[in-house]
This record gives sequence, C-alpha cells and structure tokens, in this order.
Amino acid sequence: MKKKTKDTDYLFLSAYVHACQARLSEGPVNKSEIFSELSSMAPDSGIVDFFRLKYDYHNAKVLIKSTASGVIEDRLLSPLGRIDAAALKSAYLESGLSGLPAEFSAAVLDAKDTLARTGDPRLSDFILDRAYVSELLHTARTARSEFLQGYARLFADCVNLRSVVRMLKSGVERDKLDGILSECGTVAPGAIKAAYPETAAVLKLYSSTKLAPALHEAEAAAAGGGFSVFEEQCRAALDAYMDSLRLQCFGEQPLIYYLYTIEGIKS
Repeated sequence: MKKKTKDTDYLFLSAYVHACQARLSEGPVNKSEIFSELSSMAPDSGIVDFFRLKYDYHNAKVLIKSTASGVIEDRLLSPLGRIDAAALKSAYLESGLSGLPAEFSAAVLDAKDTLARTGDPRLSDFILDRAYVSELLHTARTARSEFLQGYARLFADCVNLRSVVRMLKSGVERDKLDGILSECGTVAPGAIKAAYPETAAVLKLYSSTKLAPALHEAEAAAAGGGFSVFEEQCRAALDAYMDSLRLQCFGEQPLIYYLYTIEGIKS
C-alpha cells in the first residue's frame, strides 16, 4: 500500500516553489525544465504528472489527425507530456503504442479507428477527452490528493457540459451521447442522457454545481449563440477552484498552485 504523504514532507519544496512563484514576473519560464525538476523534488511525482497529462493527449490528437491527412506535423507536438513526443510518435507509427500506459493506448487506438471509420474528428476528440478526464482523476487518486480529485471532477463537469451543449446546438440524437460523456464528474451521464434533448432539463442538473454561473451562457450557446463567453465562464470556475490555494503556505497546495500558474492554464 502506498504510504500517505504528509504536509511536512513538503516543507522544503513549499519554500522553494514560493520563491519560484515570486520570480515569475521576471520573464519566460522553461516549463519542460520545471516539470522535470519538480518531478524529482516532489514527495509524489504524480502531482506533476497531473499537469503533464494534457500534453500527452494533445500529442495524440496531433498524430491521429496529421497521419489521417497524410502529413505529420512534428512542429505541433509538445515536449511537455509524460511521454517523450518522439517516442510517442515512434510507438504510434511503428509498434501500435506497445509499452505505453494502457488506458492512454486504448483510447488513442479507439480514437484513431473512429476517425478512420467516420471521418469525424470531433468524435475522435470526444474519445480522447473522456480518457483524459479518467486518467486525470486516476492520477489524483494515486497521488492521494483530495484537492486534485475535486479539480478533476469539476473539469469532468466542464467537459461534459461543453460536449452536451455542442450536441444540443447541433441537434444530435440522444443515442449519440453513449461513449462520449465522462463518468468522473458530479453529474451522472445517465441523468444527462435522461434529460436530453431538453436544454432546460439538462442545465438544471448543473444548477447546484460550481458551473452554475455559466448556465445562462450555456443556454444561449445551445440555442445557436457563440461559445466563447460560455467557455470563458467554465474556465473561470476552474480558476476560482485553484485560486483557493493562493494563500496556502505549505503541503501539496503551493506546488499545485505554482504548477497551475506556470502551465498557462490560469487566465
């Protein structure tokens, strides 16, 4: 059984990241170096991996879409993931992703097959987004971080709400929701599917969540309006969740807040 990390295990690292945070205004940062350094310093590197996961899935999307078009866009691959971008490309092209994390590999192959079968990149993106959220929550659980578990669930709510609003806008049938919605959020996919396609009924499910302030714009977007303000409000909910760590002095919280800040996630 994995030993539980204590706040006191972070005493030195907390002081270090507070000093790094104070220097952020001095100029650009090298995220790759920071991720590598903090992975070796952190009592649990899973907290750093939590912030690197999105780059693995970004790279998967690039490889799937670029190989489908016949032109591999190496310049779009990020060096910031857990998996080396060149190694991921090689595994994707030559070995069927053998040796890579099982959940990630299965999702990538499923998304690849879906794009080849349907020609619809949105469907392949839905598959990868769902797997990303699942890995995000699993990584937070493995790191035994209740705070990151809460963030992952909120992020899952954001992903599901954005997906269902897009589908409402497009008039997609209910059965198309199968396999798209994440089960990691606070609103159950079954409840969403039961309420669909009634926009008011779907949005009511989120009225008691942290996404409640975004529902007015969600309704407008579902009715045919733009998505930018709606998506900004989803991001604001995630930012507000992370901003609760701003004044935390030690434990995992300063590390999480610093990583969130340098990641460029925080607006």
